Amino acid sequence: MLTLRHIEIVGALAQHRHFGRAAEALGITQSALTRALQALETDLGVRLFDRGTGIPEPTMFGRIVLEWGQPVVRSMDNLTREIRLARGLEIGEVTVSAGTFPSELWVPRTLGRLAMEFPNVRCRMRSCESRRAVKDVLNGSSDIAVADLVEVRGLDELAFDRLVTVKVALFCRPGHPLLKHRVIKEIDLADFPLAGPRPSHYASEVMDNAGENRALTVPKSGGFVPRLWVESFTAMRQVVSASDAISWAPVPLLDPFWKAGELAPLVMRPAPIDVEFGLIYPRYRTPTPAVMAFIKIIRAIAGNKPVPPATA
Repeated sequence: MLTLRHIEIVGALAQHRHFGRAAEALGITQSALTRALQALETDLGVRLFDRGTGIPEPTMFGRIVLEWGQPVVRSMDNLTREIRLARGLEIGEVTVSAGTFPSELWVPRTLGRLAMEFPNVRCRMRSCESRRAVKDVLNGSSDIAVADLVEVRGLDELAFDRLVTVKVALFCRPGHPLLKHRVIKEIDLADFPLAGPRPSHYASEVMDNAGENRALTVPKSGGFVPRLWVESFTAMRQVVSASDAISWAPVPLLDPFWKAGELAPLVMRPAPIDVEFGLIYPRYRTPTPAVMAFIKIIRAIAGNKPVPPATA
């Protein structure tokens, strides 16, 4: 009979393509793995892996076990996790996917304080654009995302809490040709490369009539992609400082560089749309104590309020 352990064996062998490495990953001997696989193939009456080339390759039947078995393994992991939570035991890891700007503004400090409050918890931050951060939560690779709430529209599997709305501004290098204009218009942006992450879905709708130009490209998948697609604020600053590219970011990030004269603000009418950031997590999954603590701490930091003591 097919068991959860059989599914894990098939998954490990498909991942590592080597009996020895798959056995090591599962914590069993190679001979035990081989016997278990042979017994399963005999029981099912089909061959799950071709071994002719020396590298195990899933057959059609093996791929069926992988396709249907992996959700079962994830469900069992979730079941075990929920039981541990109910017993009051802490989970050993929390993974946060942070959008380009939250990963600079609030998330690193939050994780630092979280590490003080839960010293045995391993914290991981994945820095990426907001769209990718939301997908990380959807596919289960992250526990929570801090991202532009526009990206959650229509995703009923996810819940969200509003965190903070920030004012966004355009910036360029000192001496940029656009600075000759006291106020620029949206059409002026088309003549210079845009540097940064992909615009949000809402921004893409606003730019639907812009077409492809020096600022943006239009991929086959739809939406818009900046000519200089970078996903960190540090990279955005460096690109802008070295070229005629223009970019955008929350004002709190830009203020120090404006005051130091390293970057220059661009005034546009109409002004760029403010961005509403939020905390995004699975709707039907109980948050761990570490995730709840993360939410408590980041709310205080984003709201410029005192952070609760680590012992609270």
